[in-house]
Amino acid sequence: MPDAFVARQPIFNSRLEAVGYELLFRGGGYVTEVSTTDPERATATVLLNALTELDLKRIVGRKTAWVNVSREFVVGGLAQAIPPGLVGLEISERDLADEQVAAAVRQLKADGYRLALDDFSALPSTPPLLELFDLVKLNLGELGHEHFKELVAQLKPHQGTIVAEKLDTPPDHEFSVDAGADLFQGYFFCRPAVVCTRGISANRLSLLQVVGALQEPKVQLSDVEKLISRDVALSFRLLRYVNSAYFGLRGEVRSIGQALALLGLENVRRWATLSVLATIDDKPPELAATALIRAHFCELAGASLGIATPAELFTLGLFSVIDAMMDAPMAEVVESLPFATDVREALVLRRGRLGTLLDTVVALESGDYGATPALVPSAGEVYLESLMWANTAAATLFGEPEAAEPAAAAPPPVRATRPPLLTNPSASKPPPGGGPALLAEPAKQGWFARLRTSLARLLGGGSARAARGEAR
Repeated sequence: MPDAFVARQPIFNSRLEAVGYELLFRGGGYVTEVSTTDPERATATVLLNALTELDLKRIVGRKTAWVNVSREFVVGGLAQAIPPGLVGLEISERDLADEQVAAAVRQLKADGYRLALDDFSALPSTPPLLELFDLVKLNLGELGHEHFKELVAQLKPHQGTIVAEKLDTPPDHEFSVDAGADLFQGYFFCRPAVVCTRGISANRLSLLQVVGALQEPKVQLSDVEKLISRDVALSFRLLRYVNSAYFGLRGEVRSIGQALALLGLENVRRWATLSVLATIDDKPPELAATALIRAHFCELAGASLGIATPAELFTLGLFSVIDAMMDAPMAEVVESLPFATDVREALVLRRGRLGTLLDTVVALESGDYGATPALVPSAGEVYLESLMWANTAAATLFGEPEAAEPAAAAPPPVRATRPPLLTNPSASKPPPGGGPALLAEPAKQGWFARLRTSLARLLGGGSARAARGEAR
């Protein structure tokens, strides 16, 4: 079965809170008749697979999922087959010169769809249509700083929400804030804001010392209990986590020692490390989520390779963003931690098979499936599972808003000695049968059938299997 791979890129507000995700689709998809030389057909096919094979709620939670759509998708009627509240549609400005597309956009807006104008470059034909779009996206990397500022000034009278995208560094983010952008997209949050020789700040050095103590191979539960007990917030988080519904305990856990005994040393080490890093309050929660995705990916993908223990692999992924957490060079941060030589070299130099493992997950984050090394079989599937696991883990560990709404598929009951968010990868797998839980609801079967029918019409008779639901 060919890969239908999806990655996500966060869209932040001014408080560095993720308010949406752009979904990046790669791969030929499950409808093998579609020619890969036709990008518009491939886009429609992979989008179909993502909406029908995957559970969007487990990928984006309550946030808006934004997807790039082709001209054929807009004009051919595929968009209307999807409920307006399911996704936001990104439409390229160059397509608006086509009157058919412009008319279709007007209809989509009238039908209640959320729209984003992508690749904006101030073409004369677009200003009358700007009011139809909820967002306008400006690519800082392509436009350059001066042109970017000019476009923001031109847009403000017509469109109030401007997204600055392709922000690769913290200075890119700072510039776009000063220029007047409202939302921000890119991997700047995964980069240290300060990389110099001044050293790690005092408050973060103390956090790093706690993290370092947790990584010591010979650390004991009693040592961890002392570290946690010094911090009231950390103690509260631990007790809240153990007393959560995931454990199903008959009575409440009332002491740190009792909680540690239930979790076990390895789970405590992971949980406490995550919680300590999450206390860095000037970093977006999405950075912790990225660390979780990488950690779980390395743990799952590395297990079949036999290159390290599960604990070492999890730690490798988790600490791949420690330079951004501490705003210091990776080499300087890693020097303070008791890591083995191969882990240290993988983090600092991306050397060896552990380094290749990190390169793989970083490429997958950006949707660059073709650039992933051949080290990991089915890397896209492993990444998707890790992404969904991390969403659940972040909600339970850190109390994010998504935890308030029931997940599409509840995890199975587990024993208190085996917390699902730390040791049980299967807790986040899609429901049996390959289809997302949302398709099981009769009310949603209608749009699913319409979408498959529209795709068959777009792709022609060669894809009749898609209309019959036999693509797999």
